[in-house]
Amino acid sequence: MIRFTAILILTILCLSVNAQFGIRVSQNFNKAGSWDDFISNEIGRSESVFTSSQSYTLDYWLRLPNHRVEFYPNISYHRATDLITNIGVGGSESTSVLDQIGAGLLVHIYAFDFTGDCDCPTFSKQGGLVKKGFFFMGGVGADFARKKFGDGDLADGNFDVKASLGLGIDIGLTDLLTITPFVQIQRYFDVSGHNLSEVFNSTGNISSSINQLQVGLRLGLRADYSKPRF
Repeated sequence: MIRFTAILILTILCLSVNAQFGIRVSQNFNKAGSWDDFISNEIGRSESVFTSSQSYTLDYWLRLPNHRVEFYPNISYHRATDLITNIGVGGSESTSVLDQIGAGLLVHIYAFDFTGDCDCPTFSKQGGLVKKGFFFMGGVGADFARKKFGDGDLADGNFDVKASLGLGIDIGLTDLLTITPFVQIQRYFDVSGHNLSEVFNSTGNISSSINQLQVGLRLGLRADYSKPRF
């Protein structure tokens, strides 16, 4: 986490005064069905792993010149931890950790003002909030994940592909600053967890897709507001 924070700060400092960037923070609610089923079968009771996590994302803002379609290339960090009792050989406690560092592209489409050309995304509350600020969002990307199930060296690293759909609304506070509540559903496809089986002295790769509900807030800075837009 400390390493990622340092990289995040350095990235922000490297952006010019013309930058248009934002920081997103979200609470995530996760479901990894195959991992949950495997653990539940092994310990004889219903159990889930990585049920919640937090995400921190730095994005950069671009848009089409004549339509309100906006693009956000981004880098992100996600972390989930769980403490499960009576798990594994010997029935001891086990701490599971999931760390993900990724890159992706998010797209915002303002369906109610598609051909508009307001001073967005920070428009100082001018015009109807829903018309000017509501958007649908979608995204794709990939994360490098480090997963630890139990103690010792039971850890692996893989690149996991993700895709998301959601919606949000921009709330312009000033010409320079926007806050954006958003909610999205994100899916990681076939995430490897081969060392999960090692916790139970089993064999094979226990992979699972992860379905994730994200509820979050974006803080956007429009430092280029007084300059011509592309």
